[in-house]
Amino acid sequence: MGSEAGEADERPIHVIGMDDFYMDKYEVTNAQYRECVDELVCDLPNPTRLYTDRRLSDHPVVFVSWNKAVTFCEWRGARLPTEAEWEKAARGRELWSYPWGNDFDGKLLNYCDLNCTYNWADRRFNDKHDTTAPVGSYEAGVSPYGLFDMAGNVMEWVADWYGKNYYENSPNMNPPGPESGTYRVLRGGSWFDTLENIRTFKRTDLDPNTAYNYIGFRCARDAAP
Repeated sequence: MGSEAGEADERPIHVIGMDDFYMDKYEVTNAQYRECVDELVCDLPNPTRLYTDRRLSDHPVVFVSWNKAVTFCEWRGARLPTEAEWEKAARGRELWSYPWGNDFDGKLLNYCDLNCTYNWADRRFNDKHDTTAPVGSYEAGVSPYGLFDMAGNVMEWVADWYGKNYYENSPNMNPPGPESGTYRVLRGGSWFDTLENIRTFKRTDLDPNTAYNYIGFRCARDAAP
């Protein structure tokens, strides 16, 4: 886990073990989130303009805070993945920078490319989406375990509190993240991000009460004994 070539909070590379777990193949969609809202369990995204657009039913739900993501996963009998589980699912047993390998290919994901309106856009590629894409749109970019959009589309909340130096002394089995903190961890990068920010080991921290149009999530669950 981690990288010696990236940011300071990605170091050091360290070996960990994890119990078996399941993780969603796709990011949670607007249609799936709507089921939880309709059962009066989940609160609406805020704002709702993308959530209520039926043309975006198969796009990842966005404008959801960390707590809203937790509520949805618990409604499903699941939970948010830990940061370690997320990285394992994204990169497999290899020290890959991207879910598909170490060589970047802008055709394999939805990130800030030719369609992106920001000044950091990478004009070399055209992923055909200016914001989110339907989940599962990039079959050639799946992770070693067959998960879609582990790079790009939307950043994903994970369970952990953020600790800048956590890797220096994290447990070597099922690391749960720090016991407390100010910010929660996000993984995976998004349609808003540059190629540097969609690496499998990139860590992002954010106030868990915030919600943006480039942040979503997926759920995980312990494997049966």
